Amino acid sequence: MGRVRVAAGLLLLFPLLLSAGTLTLPAAASLPVGSAASPFFSDVRVFNTSYTSSVSVTAVYRCFLGTCPGSAPQVSFTLAPRESKPFDDMVASQFNAPSTAGAVEFTAAGDGVRVTSRLYSPVSGGGTNGMFVPGMKSSDAHATSVLTELSNGLFRTNVGIYNGNDTGVTATIKLYDGATLLGTQSVVLGAHSGTQINRIFNAVGQGDRATTNAFAVVSSDNPAAALFSYGAVIDNATADSSFVAGAPDALAPAAPTPQTINVNLVNYSFTPGTNSPIQVTAGASTTLVFESTQGTHGFSGISPLGIGISNNISAATDGDPYYGSGPHPAVTFTATFTPPESARGQTFNFFCTVHGASVMPGTLHVN
Repeated sequence: MGRVRVAAGLLLLFPLLLSAGTLTLPAAASLPVGSAASPFFSDVRVFNTSYTSSVSVTAVYRCFLGTCPGSAPQVSFTLAPRESKPFDDMVASQFNAPSTAGAVEFTAAGDGVRVTSRLYSPVSGGGTNGMFVPGMKSSDAHATSVLTELSNGLFRTNVGIYNGNDTGVTATIKLYDGATLLGTQSVVLGAHSGTQINRIFNAVGQGDRATTNAFAVVSSDNPAAALFSYGAVIDNATADSSFVAGAPDALAPAAPTPQTINVNLVNYSFTPGTNSPIQVTAGASTTLVFESTQGTHGFSGISPLGIGISNNISAATDGDPYYGSGPHPAVTFTATFTPPESARGQTFNFFCTVHGASVMPGTLHVN
């Protein structure tokens, strides 16, 4: 079965092209003048590419904005060979759901159906304003996608996401300007549901930032639940609109595994540390546990890495001259830190504060 989904974006102008197989177009709405939102309408065309065979099509409306019908309305129709059927203001005329927006799923046997949809708004003085959005195949849905060439200032940018899966997900949008993370937005999307965040720069508290080279990373909390994403960049002076389809993005490197390293102190060495460096990993949360099994020692700390000092790391020893006479419990020292990327490849020196650097030195290396 070829399945085509048309997902609803909000308050934008989208002609939408849907081709064979599973394709998603992120906008379908019927928001008349006087509704809570700006007026937008979806005109849809459904075409049969076959020269010889008719095809049956079922369209199901998945509403998620406005006062939605209690159950998903649907219409079925047949296309003769090479026939195109028009459905102007489809959400209202076919599904009787005015003042709503949502997703329309077109299901047909084979892969010969094409769907185009234009989401547009009337403009003062007559006419309309809209923009073309290419059909997005199932392969265009990604667990992690990137939206480039986003702008703010002379322009405004909206970001839309559609979840065409049968299970709900949490989607996260991270907005960047160069290497600077401007902010993060997370939204919970039900099955076959979507959303659009208008003025994404304002939404993350960066409404005054002017840029034409920002980008957003959109990710699903479920790697098996790919999402369709898009950006709509709109000229604030002319309302001219550009559609940016989400492209597959590289996955961020997994955070290094946290590590705990036990360091044994005796007279007169750290193990590891003295004969071989303590080996840590840049970016990994690291805990050093210093424990003496002979005598009392100290640790000078490594200030560039934010590791503090201790002058009392003691074994449970009777009569230790550095600790005092009489039995006492062992005293350990624990330091937790995360070596920065800037420290990668560097070696840092430390020493025992009781016995001195010349007698009991040590080193730590950041990989």
